Amino acid sequence: MTTTAGQQAAGYMFDNATDEAKNQLRHLGEILDAGTRRILVEAGLASGWKVTDVGAGAGTLTAWLSDQVAPGGHVTAVDLDPRHIPTGPNITVRAGDIRHLKLEGSQQAVVARLVLMHLPEREQVLAHLAEALAPGGALVVADWDCTWRDMIRRSPSPRATELLEQFQTALLAFGESRGADMGWAKRAPEAMLRAGLHDVASHIESRSWRGGTGICLLHRSNSIQREAELLDAGMTREDLTELREVLMDPELVLSGYLMHTTVGYRTTRA
Repeated sequence: MTTTAGQQAAGYMFDNATDEAKNQLRHLGEILDAGTRRILVEAGLASGWKVTDVGAGAGTLTAWLSDQVAPGGHVTAVDLDPRHIPTGPNITVRAGDIRHLKLEGSQQAVVARLVLMHLPEREQVLAHLAEALAPGGALVVADWDCTWRDMIRRSPSPRATELLEQFQTALLAFGESRGADMGWAKRAPEAMLRAGLHDVASHIESRSWRGGTGICLLHRSNSIQREAELLDAGMTREDLTELREVLMDPELVLSGYLMHTTVGYRTTRA
């Protein structure tokens, strides 16, 4: 989930209004969409469903969902700044903070991807999302476990390793300063059970990417969006220039963070 520059608030690390935001959101979709789609299909996604996509970002998942639930279904896309989300005949776009929005009930699925890890009020928001489900509906919560830091599969040099580790430490510290919980993903199943959901299970996955692709492009984009904070943390402009070159080097191989996608279901009425 993201915010506009004028709405920067605790819990949100990035800004959809920046010049770099479109690139960042595209990279996220390329990294994450295939896994999220697979899990939604396994959950039974079908024509006629009503689905809410929370923190929709670029709307790549929203657009795919609209095709899957057509012709009789509907998708609601929620984001603080929805400027990048596509419109469509069965898509409703809502601008607002999920901490303060009331969702329409009777949803067959609610998806919150890379949202709850950023919110200090994550468990209250999770309970709110669960209340929007129809009986038997699925809540899909996907967040990265950023406490797992063993991501360098191959480094071009010791200097490259140093820059990558310095960048990760500074970026994650910035997120934590705004209320993000980098290990929340591991606790999502217990929170879902406390919210009254059943058949709760987590799918945990990652993959490796060479420099200039996938997670490397995302890190490069993040380094541009949060340059000021990285400088404040002690990196220099020369460091950041060198880091961005490393992230484009095909000799680099990085794993993504571990993505925990946890699915739980609302009890069916007796």
